[in-house]
Amino acid sequence: MEDGQQNKKVVFIIQARMQSSRLPGKVLMPLPLWGAKPLLMWVIEELRKSKHCGEIVIATSKNKENDSLEDFCIKNEITCFRGEEDDVLSRFITILRDADYNTVVRLTADNPIIDINTLDETINFHLLEENDYTCTDILPTGMNFEVIRAQSLLKMPDQVLTENDREHVTLFIRNNQKYKKGVFNPVLNKSLKYLRLTVDYASDLLVTSSVLQYGERNGLRGLKLVQAVLIDAPYIFQANTSNIQKKQFKDAKNELNFAIQILQKYDLHRSVSLLEKHKD
Repeated sequence: MEDGQQNKKVVFIIQARMQSSRLPGKVLMPLPLWGAKPLLMWVIEELRKSKHCGEIVIATSKNKENDSLEDFCIKNEITCFRGEEDDVLSRFITILRDADYNTVVRLTADNPIIDINTLDETINFHLLEENDYTCTDILPTGMNFEVIRAQSLLKMPDQVLTENDREHVTLFIRNNQKYKKGVFNPVLNKSLKYLRLTVDYASDLLVTSSVLQYGERNGLRGLKLVQAVLIDAPYIFQANTSNIQKKQFKDAKNELNFAIQILQKYDLHRSVSLLEKHKD
């Protein structure tokens, strides 16, 4: 491989912040509920099992509410980087410039259930294909991965990046044809794709708490855990099916189509008719 991808380090960068409009402080909330382990620690402990032995870095902002997040990192001997609140990409760039990383795995602190075998397989696929960007897209919401070539992030043309590009880190690469992109999807039950295992709302916290508690009792993790709960207690996943997942849209037309889908879901037909008139 021309830049020696196999011989350089992998870094797991976890985006985290205490501020959340829907569920403030969620990343340090205990899971399962009334347990001793914070949500973020579930992410960290799973990543430590990776065969790639990647360094773990928490990327948060300088905002004062994140002081407690930095305290958590110091207490648990985890690297913490603090940068700009709205320019998340700049946090990644600074982290990469200060170390000899070749491959970046982007994660968020509100996704506590990780299938580490699938993550390692995704990284292997990314390196073998020499991609700039690799993702999965058939895992439950909150369990998919993004793997990026470090140089692809470092060499992005700064002068053309939008606010959305800076906030969402990989958006520019995903929307630009000059980058080599790939999708790695393991063989699994297709119904898993429609489950929601991220934590944005209180109902999400209840679902993940129930799933992780099941896992603690039965010694299960990752996709095996999710599959077992789906078979044994499928009603658990009904608790958060109405929650709306944040999305990044390529253009206004795609965003408008998504808004129409939401309105249709709640039978707001007059609003749908108004929006339909502006689609073109």
